[in-house]
Amino acid sequence: MMTILIVDDNPSDRKGIRGLIDWASLQIEVVGLAVNGLDGYRQAVERKPDFVLTDVSMPVLDGIKMTQKIKAELPETKFIFMSCFDDYEYLKGAIDLEVYGYILKPIDLQELTQTIEKVKHIKMMEAEKEQNEQRLRQQLQESMPLLQEQLIRDLLYGKLEDEQDIRERMKYLGMDFTNKYVAVLFMQIDNFDVLYTELSIEDRQMIIYSIQKCVEETILQDIQGYVTNQQHNSLAIILMMQDANREEMLTAIIDSANSCKEAVNQKGLHITIGITEFSSSLKTLPDLFQTAEYAVKSKFFGSGNRIIMASEVKEPDTGFQYNILEIKRSIERLVESGEEEGVAAFLDVYYNTAVLYPETYVKSLAFSIINVVQTILIERNESYESVFGYDLDVWNKLQRFETMMDIKGWLFSMINTVRTFLNKAANGRYQKVVEEIKAIIEKRYTEIDNVSQIVSSLYISASHANFIFKSQTGQTIFDYLIMRRMEAAKGMLLNPEMKIYEIAEKSGYKTNSYFASVFKEYTGLSPKQFRDRHST
Repeated sequence: MMTILIVDDNPSDRKGIRGLIDWASLQIEVVGLAVNGLDGYRQAVERKPDFVLTDVSMPVLDGIKMTQKIKAELPETKFIFMSCFDDYEYLKGAIDLEVYGYILKPIDLQELTQTIEKVKHIKMMEAEKEQNEQRLRQQLQESMPLLQEQLIRDLLYGKLEDEQDIRERMKYLGMDFTNKYVAVLFMQIDNFDVLYTELSIEDRQMIIYSIQKCVEETILQDIQGYVTNQQHNSLAIILMMQDANREEMLTAIIDSANSCKEAVNQKGLHITIGITEFSSSLKTLPDLFQTAEYAVKSKFFGSGNRIIMASEVKEPDTGFQYNILEIKRSIERLVESGEEEGVAAFLDVYYNTAVLYPETYVKSLAFSIINVVQTILIERNESYESVFGYDLDVWNKLQRFETMMDIKGWLFSMINTVRTFLNKAANGRYQKVVEEIKAIIEKRYTEIDNVSQIVSSLYISASHANFIFKSQTGQTIFDYLIMRRMEAAKGMLLNPEMKIYEIAEKSGYKTNSYFASVFKEYTGLSPKQFRDRHST
């Protein structure tokens, strides 16, 4: 409920105004009745009313002077003047003091009530406006970290160029870079796209958030700065230091970065951190950021989970070529009769860790090696699916690897697995498949119409099964099926009681003529000739 103070030297006016107006319906409480301007000033300072309804002409202190004194201490209080005189000077004084109503005596209660309602509405609108502004100020304060982070991103990506504008924005957001040197750190989670892609979005966000907390609790505990997410797997950090010995500043940053890396490692994560030199100009931040990011990418030529100084990064060598036919000959020798040591030696030739190969060369060569191995498998009626159980999404996988050592290790594992598979296939695994095929034919040779019926229970393709069977026995599955049927037919033909059409049916043939044709091709004799020749 709002409050009002009534100031009038006339007792009947004071009491009349208090008693004749329905203050409760206006939701206003009369907190005092003052007898003159000085009394009104004292009560106002003590009770801090929302409104003051005051006579203008009063002894001791008139309404104009009283209003001036009250407004000096209570600027939000609203005033309504009452006067017996339609006097220009009083009206002018009311305007100068931003009085919200001027009522002539004798008082018209309806006019006074309407004026009070009008002033109350103004007060409520001002209060609502103030509440909205307060909410906005609070929201702005709460979003300050986000605004700071957005400003950091804009700086790193070169969206702000005017140095003065940059500093003014920073000052507004409480980020004072005055008389400070800046350096940029780029931090990337190693092999994120290989190790963590199966996680939910929430879990992946938790990983990057946990690393950001490590940054805040280590690096930013020692050095002033700001951290921001760059992508799902990386952070950028702007550090600020006072003008000091450059070597000492770098040493402090490296020590803090090492502490951060150790804290992250304890969470079971590996990170690589790129660190730039210092600059005194904020406009150089985009260049520093790119330099720090490039330093992290240079781990491709070595390994991750370490700190890399941008100043120490070397450009890769150029002019590398490879002979695809020679690669194929080498791999063929490896898969046919090679050992693990041979695979490692082969890769050492093409991926010499002492050489800084361009990343495109490394991945292009790896892609070529994968295609060569695939060709070798196809030539042997095999495929990556038969070796690994699934087709290789080669290029997508190569793009995810972050170091040459990762690619080299993957190639070693893949070539060695293929080598082992092909070697074993020529022995135990193939022999078992052959035995299973023979057993199926022995049991069902009279009802089999095609090879697919034979191999369906073995979960391999008919063509692959045929390749295995022929490589181990020297004949196709169908040739073996015919052989088994013919040998059975020969045995039955020795029984003179059996009709030839019965023998044809029991041998798996639906017509006597087709049986006779196959039998003659197999033995050189017709069924009747065979029976006559072998009858006793």
